[in-house]
Amino acid sequence: ATRCRPPTEGPLIEVSVADDTATIARRVWAELSARGLTDIPEIQTLDMAAALGVANACESFLCRFPRHVEYAAIQIASPERVLELVPPEMLDGKKVQKAFHVTTLYLGRDACKDPVLLQQLVGVLGESIELTLTSVASDPKGTAIAVRNEGEFPCENVHPHITIANAPGVPPVYSNELLDDSHADDPCRTVVSLPAGTRVTGTFVFR
Repeated sequence: ATRCRPPTEGPLIEVSVADDTATIARRVWAELSARGLTDIPEIQTLDMAAALGVANACESFLCRFPRHVEYAAIQIASPERVLELVPPEMLDGKKVQKAFHVTTLYLGRDACKDPVLLQQLVGVLGESIELTLTSVASDPKGTAIAVRNEGEFPCENVHPHITIANAPGVPPVYSNELLDDSHADDPCRTVVSLPAGTRVTGTFVFR
């Protein structure tokens, strides 16, 4: 049988699996505080029950899926409408996505790092929303449409967007880099503003 080996770096805190989650959390919190991690707030100032309630609700929701949830998104209802907004030359040499969406929370293969946001997205699952599209950005690696979010929908992404196409070997996540302000002066980057009021409809989903 495989034996569990303790970590070789960082603090080692022993807890009992027989204890409830709140007791274990308090034990870990006290040990970390005692080790001088001063950025940890006093546990008395936190609502432990509420935090555990959110975490447990999110875990229960994710366990209902037959497979691991990779991300939460807003699925675009009319992909052909989105594609019409993109100048054809921005697609040259790139592979166009088969369907379009706005990623609101990426989970990947790890545990959810923002259970509060996940709970918000669970609350709007299946609902429709109208999205305002502001511009199309493109360079040799990718093409994406920027989506306005001034509190209209819960999203972890600093630059909400719809990935349209990518050059071979370039992952869709490149759109985040493409839309970042640090690329504003890139001579290879082209940005075309869309007419005011350009909107598409989408539905909140988990994939």
